[in-house]
Amino acid sequence: MRESSYGTPADAYLARAGDLARAQWFLWAWATLAAEERLGRPYPETPGLSPPLPSPRAALLGIVASDVYLGYSVLRERERWFPGLVRPEDWGLTHRRGAGRLLDSAEALGGTLIKAGQFASTRPDLLPAAYVEHLSSLQDRVPPQPLAVIEEALVRDLGRPLSEVFSEFEREPIAAASIAQVHRARLRDGRLVAVKVQYPGVAALVEADLDALEAIFGAVARLEPGIRLQPIADYLRWTLPLELDFCREAEAIEDLRDALSDRDDVLVPGVVGGLTTKRLLVMELVEGVKVTDKEALSRTGIEPREVADLLMDAYADQLFRRGILHADPHPGNLLVQPGPRLVLLDHGLTLYIEPAFVTALEKMVGAMSSGDLEEITAALRGAGLQVGEDTNYLTLLRLVGVLLGDEVGETDFGDLGRGLGASVGDVPPRLLLVGRAIGLLDGIARQLDPDLDALEVVARYAGAS
Repeated sequence: MRESSYGTPADAYLARAGDLARAQWFLWAWATLAAEERLGRPYPETPGLSPPLPSPRAALLGIVASDVYLGYSVLRERERWFPGLVRPEDWGLTHRRGAGRLLDSAEALGGTLIKAGQFASTRPDLLPAAYVEHLSSLQDRVPPQPLAVIEEALVRDLGRPLSEVFSEFEREPIAAASIAQVHRARLRDGRLVAVKVQYPGVAALVEADLDALEAIFGAVARLEPGIRLQPIADYLRWTLPLELDFCREAEAIEDLRDALSDRDDVLVPGVVGGLTTKRLLVMELVEGVKVTDKEALSRTGIEPREVADLLMDAYADQLFRRGILHADPHPGNLLVQPGPRLVLLDHGLTLYIEPAFVTALEKMVGAMSSGDLEEITAALRGAGLQVGEDTNYLTLLRLVGVLLGDEVGETDFGDLGRGLGASVGDVPPRLLLVGRAIGLLDGIARQLDPDLDALEVVARYAGAS
């Protein structure tokens, strides 16, 4: 009776109109507060305050979270009391609208939110498929800061006027991302360099964003115990400090250069001594062709298939033999010179690989080659994954295939995620980061050479056949 009274198409459309009105109110509130937030950026660096000035960013995050959460809770209650008013497509619309709101918010606020969205897009066990699809389009790029802001930051960290260090400094950056931007410059001794400058106050903003996200995730967990969002914050807590510390990045650059010094087909631009601080990094300027620009590669006389093989070989070498990995190999960080010679840029996520972790990966590759499910389980446990007794082995097999860049065919990532979430614990950040790197490499290699067997290249280094 209840369904027949409230289940007509007209009733359903009226309910959707109410949803739209609520969404419009949230959008208005967002737009009003977002204007204030933009006027307040960038925040001045003020010792003892974090962030230096009160920021509406936390309130903006709260508005988005409330909007998305209410969309689901209202729909669920409506389905409970008036089931005829809720049709299957309503859940799909709610997923797509929520994903769109998160995507728009991340692109507007940038920084931590972009990185959170990028990570969430790799976790189908945490979010519905619509979120994974939408958030996977996020790019870590932002409008550059004005030159005056960059010059002030440079003078602060150098402790002297720019003219004493650089004879030339280009106004327009050659790259701008959420944490820093890079300018081309010439030192007083004539050397061309790339100058990576961290935005003033960005560390405080990152900390404030993480605090806000953790508060929101905690509230969601109390309201909806079945929803697990804390792994997103845990991952960001682990990776963002790595990217914010340029002294650590400089050390990682030099260590990777040393590790690969016997290879003349891989180049890591060196750090210019005496100019590095926690927020400033000056490196050799090295140029080349973007790794995914097949037309430019061909014009330069570089065979894309050779680049694909070199790419997989160089990274398998790092992962299994060198103990250190350039873990952020997206196309903007990879250049190619004639030879071919691979140039590795941006080392904020370059990390050291422990021997025990390498051993676990080697066993994983061997188990994939032989189809030994027990060995796959043991290898995943060795890599830090808490595999339970009720593990879905098909899910694990497909998970390892994804982590190692193997072909997964018609894999439904929603099904994969649900199986993963039901049968294993949280995936360790290190395993996720390595898996993301291998996935990026596999995507690039397939663009360059669709016939390349990436797993076969990896197996050569892992000692598997």
